[in-house]
Amino acid sequence: MEQGTAVRAFASMLRALHESAGSPTLTALVRLGRRQQPPVGLTTSSLSDWLAGQSVPSQQRVVQFLIAHLAEQARLAGRAGAPAGWLGLWEGAVEERRKRRGGRPARPSAGSGPALPVPVRGRYVAELQPQEAFSAWEVHRPVDVPAAVPGSLPLYVRRAHDEVLRAAVGQAAGGTSRMVVLVGESSSGKTRACWEAAAGLPAEWRLWHPLDPSPAQALANALREGIAPRTAIWLNELQRYVGEQAGAGSEQAAAGLRNLLQDSTSGPVLVLATVWPEFFSALTAPPVPGRPDPYPQARSLLEGTALHVPGAFDTQALQDAQTVGGHDPRLADALAHTADGRITQYMAGAAALLERYRTAPPAARAVISAAMDASRLGGATLVAREFLQDAAEGYLSDDAYHPLGKDWLQDALAYTQQPSKGVRGLLSHVRARPAASGPGGYRLADYMDHIGRTQRQYCAPPASFWRAAQDHLPEPHLVRALGRAAEARWRDAEAAGLYQRALDLGDLKAGQYLAWLWQERQRADDAHRVQEQAALAGDGEVLEELMMPLLEQEQYQQAEQLVREAAGRGNATAQLHLARALMRDGETQEAARWYAEVAQCSDPDILRAYAGDLREQGDLDGARSALRAAGDRCAMGELAAMAGTSASAAEAEQAAREAFAAGEATPLKDLAEQAEADGRSADAARLYRDAIAVFERRRRQRAVGVGLIDFEAGPRSLLDYLDPAVLPMPPGETWALRQLVALLDSVQGASAGDDALAKVAEAQNPWALEQLLRRLRERGQPQEAEALLQSEASRDTPWALWVQAHRAVHDEQVADDIRRALLERAAAARVGQAVRVLMNRAEHKGLSGEADQWALHAATRGYTTPLSELVKGREQEGRLDAAEQLAWQAPAGQRSWTLRRLAQRRTGEQVMPLLQRAYDEALAWAPGLLAEHLEASGEFAQAEHFARLAADAGDRQALEELATQRRDDDPDRQWQAILANGLTAEGAAATPW
Repeated sequence: MEQGTAVRAFASMLRALHESAGSPTLTALVRLGRRQQPPVGLTTSSLSDWLAGQSVPSQQRVVQFLIAHLAEQARLAGRAGAPAGWLGLWEGAVEERRKRRGGRPARPSAGSGPALPVPVRGRYVAELQPQEAFSAWEVHRPVDVPAAVPGSLPLYVRRAHDEVLRAAVGQAAGGTSRMVVLVGESSSGKTRACWEAAAGLPAEWRLWHPLDPSPAQALANALREGIAPRTAIWLNELQRYVGEQAGAGSEQAAAGLRNLLQDSTSGPVLVLATVWPEFFSALTAPPVPGRPDPYPQARSLLEGTALHVPGAFDTQALQDAQTVGGHDPRLADALAHTADGRITQYMAGAAALLERYRTAPPAARAVISAAMDASRLGGATLVAREFLQDAAEGYLSDDAYHPLGKDWLQDALAYTQQPSKGVRGLLSHVRARPAASGPGGYRLADYMDHIGRTQRQYCAPPASFWRAAQDHLPEPHLVRALGRAAEARWRDAEAAGLYQRALDLGDLKAGQYLAWLWQERQRADDAHRVQEQAALAGDGEVLEELMMPLLEQEQYQQAEQLVREAAGRGNATAQLHLARALMRDGETQEAARWYAEVAQCSDPDILRAYAGDLREQGDLDGARSALRAAGDRCAMGELAAMAGTSASAAEAEQAAREAFAAGEATPLKDLAEQAEADGRSADAARLYRDAIAVFERRRRQRAVGVGLIDFEAGPRSLLDYLDPAVLPMPPGETWALRQLVALLDSVQGASAGDDALAKVAEAQNPWALEQLLRRLRERGQPQEAEALLQSEASRDTPWALWVQAHRAVHDEQVADDIRRALLERAAAARVGQAVRVLMNRAEHKGLSGEADQWALHAATRGYTTPLSELVKGREQEGRLDAAEQLAWQAPAGQRSWTLRRLAQRRTGEQVMPLLQRAYDEALAWAPGLLAEHLEASGEFAQAEHFARLAADAGDRQALEELATQRRDDDPDRQWQAILANGLTAEGAAATPW
């Protein structure tokens, strides 16, 4: 089919960029796309069609990845990158193709029903009993001691993080919605700290733990129905609610929690969450440029919420524990048996569990290992007896398996469930309640899950494990996660089976992974079969990918057959396409029937497209109903745009406010600017002030949870304010505040603008304060500016304190003890840059211990720049041991990447001791880097050993690179077989499958 001008222009741009990037092979681009997180679906045939102008990519994230990668390669080659207007070229090409397929028809709208009351969930805080903490709220049960104890829960020793947590609870009780995430290793006291803090809530508050039918689904259902005010939401093990382990809809749940916390009309609410460092790091990792962002909503939700819980008691906490231990034998027993301050781990039974695991009989150890692998690789924390029976056999050697009796599984389970010192066993049997929809099964002890992630880091499961997962795991997203784990370990045949099982269970993302697996092996028929299954199961994107070549080749009958079958199975995308086609053909009644099906879907993108159909046909009421049903930010923005052209002024303003509350600011901004242009300055000022109130509430909510305030990042520099130093512009600027001040300046005079800034500055908005100071100086009032700065500093306003400290640092006339006092005062006000300067001062004076303390102080509060700079600086000075020692002290969630960056900067023999220790500490990246360095130094056998260990640990790239390097000298053809077929479960080169 001949393409139009826009399609040809886009293709021409893409070809030129591809050539500038060195014309990488299409296969290389496909593989690179699959390595992204989440993967980007490309095929050699689709890439070829795009370059030739035969078709256009339908997904913006695919185009963004492709353009970003090619532009980066072009820049590295010294050539021009992507043209500035590439996005417009792509949008024009997509629109041109859409128009060539026909217009958008419409259907009558359906009205919306009355709002439902918000359900009340949870238990009153005043009704909670200490003994409930273990079962309903998942606090670890303490070890038994022979002496009498004062209660079911051990006496509590407050630590530094408890004070921060209690302050957050107090803010929630006072009317400000809050979320706090306690980040710490297993059994470090996170959940108990939340329990103690929740007890401080007023009696009318409720505590609610989302669990049934699954944790993620329970939370998602509640967010759709609404959360009642004065509810504390208990999210123990946060990864069960957001992220990959939570399954489909986790990003929507994160967005729902964000909206709940920001909505001043529905609060207050309190969200208490706990999570291990590795899960928190994965959820909050910044997106890689040019790659799709896997968790944008979760990352935004968790910004400023982390409260790090140390794994060990510090000196003060140990002293307090000694005092309290005189009244509780359990605490005294823990103090007597620990020398490293790991009190909570001992009291949770960690030592007893570990000893029982080490001395377990072979069958019991096999069962535990299978449960460990199910949790660490797939997030399956509850597994069935049948799974354990089938999986465990492969963990047993022949010598261990043959003597087993017929009741070996029963005996093994009995051993694993045996309590030790009153603490639950290695596995716990969870009985399914008749009224609950969740399954029963066996749950691995939390601490043993932690042990499995370290001791089995370099172990790939046997074939029996992968087969049992296919046969017995009922949750499709967990089966898919295990497929991803198998593929990361080069167990591609096992991955294909797991993906197919997950797809059969309804997981559409698994279909994408499986199709890419077949495409990489040039098995187009298998890939097409999987795509067709996914399309018929409801994957709208895949359906459109399948339709495009059919329409472009004018195979309309096949396209119609595909669309009708998918529509009949409930695919909303297919239903929309079919309704449009029927309307174009004049079959209005049949089209209306399919449009009625579309109206029932919950996909915002489909509903917005449906609303567009209705709007083009003049059914504005129907379009509004569809947009309200969509309910996302874009839909609310479209509703406001419609109201602005067809509704009354009051209705337009109300719609703009609703859009603004949903995150779409443009309609409200447009209304305010239009009022200003019309000379209605009072209306404009009112709208600006309303927007400022929302912006300020959100800013304060973000600021409350931040460990250290970062004044580094700003849109421009503040020059000449602190001559000769340059101080970055502080955050807090919004369009509403900026335009309100400009309006007041022009209508009422500078004093009115000052008043508006002062009101916002009083709430500690640093940008407003900076603007006030700037304006006073520019008007020749330096004394008034200095008085204002001193006044704000006396109120402990962070930015004012930082200005004073920054000025003192750059003023040679200021005594050093005064500089230090001002810096420490700013640091106490949580100014990250003050901590950084204090660290640098100590390091320059040779006070390495003090510098370490400041760097670690910042790192534990989420500000990692000082620690990274200190490690790098010592490395550059040749102080390798000091740099490495500090890197090992980094908080658990930051230690791995700090050490990895350190290892990547070292070469030759300098890096080997660090890599060996990282390997001994079970850091997943260590074997891959060891293989790379050993191969470069000619230690080929050792390089292969570690590359295979890296694959077993989930680092597929290390073995792939080694196989690629060695395939030209491969008499046994094993490296070519690995590249073509992957590995067997046992680690040998696989045969074709």
